[in-house]
Parts: sequence; C-alpha cells; structure tokens
Amino acid sequence: MLPHYSPLKVAEIFRVLHALYPDRIDLGLGRAPGSDQKTSRALQPGPQAYGIDVFPQQVQLLQQFLEDAQGLKGDAGGLPVDHPYQGIHAVPRGPGMPDLWMLGSSSDGAAYAAQFGMPYCFAHFINQDAGPSPLEIYRKSFRPSRISSQPRGSIGVSVMVADTEEEAERQSASRNLWVLHLLQNKAGPFKSLDDALAFPLRPDEVQMLQSVKHRSITGTPEQVRGRLLQMGAEYGVDDFVILTITPDHEARKRSYELLAQAFDLKAAA
Repeated sequence: MLPHYSPLKVAEIFRVLHALYPDRIDLGLGRAPGSDQKTSRALQPGPQAYGIDVFPQQVQLLQQFLEDAQGLKGDAGGLPVDHPYQGIHAVPRGPGMPDLWMLGSSSDGAAYAAQFGMPYCFAHFINQDAGPSPLEIYRKSFRPSRISSQPRGSIGVSVMVADTEEEAERQSASRNLWVLHLLQNKAGPFKSLDDALAFPLRPDEVQMLQSVKHRSITGTPEQVRGRLLQMGAEYGVDDFVILTITPDHEARKRSYELLAQAFDLKAAA
C-alpha cells in the first residue's frame, strides 16, 4: 500500500531485506488504501500525505532509489542528475534489488503494471468476478522496461488444503464467515473454528455463505492441484501467490506442506 509510505523508506526497508536474503525478496506495490478515508489520514498525517493520484510518481521514485542503491546511473537507471533528491541514497547500497511487482484487483492495477513494464499480480481472492480480463489488459498494453522485457503475470488465490475434503472445509469455516460478514459491512476479528461452525445463520445467509465458499479453492492436494492448474491455463499464468487463512496454525502449515508436495516443490537450499 505505497500511498501510506515514503518511497525512500520503502526502498531502505527492502534494501535491508535483500541484503539479508539475496534473490528471495519480492516487493509488491499496491495503490489501494486498504481502509476508509479516516484511517488513511491517520496513517499518513500532515500536509505531505500521498494521494492515490501521485501513485505513479511514487512508483517511479521508488524504482529510482532502488536502482541508485546499486550504483546505476544515466540510461541504466537511478535518479536523474537534475533530480531534487540527487545525492540521497537508499542504504545499504550494493548489487541487485528485489523483484518489483504491481499488485491489483482490477484493470487499474493492470494498466499501471503495463505502463511501468512491471510484473503484475492479480488479486483473485478479492475480485473473482473480473476473471482473466485484467491480465489480458496487462499483456496487451505492456511496455518493455528496465524492470522486465516482457509481461509476467501471477494471481493471488485463497487456498485451503487438508488430507480430506471434509477437513479442508472445516478449516475454512472461520475465513468463510469473516468474508460473509465483510460483504455485510460488519467484519470483525476472525472467530475460532468452533464458534464459526456454530454461528447461527439466516436462510439467506446460508445461501450467501455457499457463494462465499466458491471464492476459495478448498480440498485435498489432488483436488486443489487440479483446480490451480486449470486456473493457470485460464489466466495464462504459472505463478501463484497462496493465501491460507485458518485459526489453526498447524493446519495452515500443513496446508502449505501438502500443496508443495502436490506440485513436487522442494525447499530452497
């Protein structure tokens, strides 16, 4: 949520992370405030608060600070010689930089990603109804850049994997109820699994809850793998960002473990 932050501050935080964990850090940039107007003002008080209208300038400045930290200059990147911030450096300085991704749940984010020539991650877990359209817009409008010479897409998906389909559904109860309440403008803390499963619902809410369940991919490793492969073909991506929400931390870890096994993924050395 870049509008809440100084580009220099973000550059320095991710320079530190990149120095600690080389080639393992991605930096995703989002434009949405993620809150109401009052909360947004509280997060960034003062006359120099960033509005979403200056988001493109923030992205450009962040990229320039990250490039400058590598010692890049001129056509290779970094701050122009006449830039008012010339001489200010994001530290620690050194080779390489995090991979930059544009995040979004609509065609707006896709357009920004294409404009800046950045990889684009579509938030399917937020906006399933958009379908592949944002990624299609992104690919058609993509401009090659110093960041990427060709379009690269990914989708963020809500997933819950368990040894049985029934257990996966049970572990999803808290998340599903929270989404239902979010749609009713009364979202609060996530409930325990027992409280979520026992929560009284009206007949119309039961119907809404069934619709909510379809927003997430839930099931056994084989079922989830099949649905993700199908979705990847539909959206034209082979990269997924997986969001798993359950109050049971061990079940959450187990979900990631089962998913990794289903795709024969190995831990980094």
